[in-house]
Amino acid sequence: MSSYNLASAKTLLRKEFIEHKTAFLYVPGILMGLLFLAFFVAVWRNGAQLGMLGNVIAHGEGFDLFAMLYSGSLAVWLGYLTLMLFFYFAASFHVDRKNNSLLFWKSLPVSDLEIMATKTLAGLTVFPAIIMFWAFLGAIIGYISLNTVGAFSPVISSINSGTSFWAFINVQVSAMVFIITSLLWYLPLFAFAGLLGVLLRNWAVPAFILIVAMISALESILTFSMLSRQGVFEQMIEDRLSAPFEIIRSMLNQPGSRVGPDTFEIVSMAEFIPGFLSQIDWVQMSLGWAIAAIFIYVASEYRRRRIES
Repeated sequence: MSSYNLASAKTLLRKEFIEHKTAFLYVPGILMGLLFLAFFVAVWRNGAQLGMLGNVIAHGEGFDLFAMLYSGSLAVWLGYLTLMLFFYFAASFHVDRKNNSLLFWKSLPVSDLEIMATKTLAGLTVFPAIIMFWAFLGAIIGYISLNTVGAFSPVISSINSGTSFWAFINVQVSAMVFIITSLLWYLPLFAFAGLLGVLLRNWAVPAFILIVAMISALESILTFSMLSRQGVFEQMIEDRLSAPFEIIRSMLNQPGSRVGPDTFEIVSMAEFIPGFLSQIDWVQMSLGWAIAAIFIYVASEYRRRRIES
């Protein structure tokens, strides 16, 4: 009988963190350290040229260089997080079968469905939180670095004169809402990768790509749409991948938009968050959650029956 509770959930989440901390904790820290090292080396080697450019660029333009760079870095962090989570789901649903560690977890009063649900919870909470921590830490270091360099370089001071702590808070909170919503939107793709991981183990990622390509090709052949237009399945996958970014692009293109690279100093989370959430297709979001739940349940049942048989 299952006795899943807060203590067992913490144990399972901690186990997931220990097994996958390299991709989410160590690698991002190393990459960020190398990036800032390259920045400081570039400033150190080109400090004289930056000082000379100060006579060319007018002061007090009110442009927020920090917010622009930080927003761009958040897009990169989201791309990295999405890619790593895809591989995480493809691997974590079957990694317990290595070295007989699954036999240990099978001996605990926790069902396979609860284990799969906890792995999914880790992918949607623990690892995104770690990436957001690195993004936030990088923002603080970047904020201090830009202001420090700006004190010695008129050019940096000029193009970063609109920086404010309030703009940083607005971008940070808005980014958290965007990232969380995007991950929930991608959940059925993650769950399908996890199901393939249970079925095919290390071949999950190639199988995912092959299945998508084969269904798209088959649909194009059957509907004679190979040269004329996209198939329904191909369009569905494209929409699922690009929908959050399409919403951002539509918000940027709206007349009078206050969300954009030229107005980062007045970005308001009170305007961005309701505007972004109002354009989410919540019917498709809910349908995706239902499909993801089916994938996770099937994966847990296969895992339970396959090991016990």
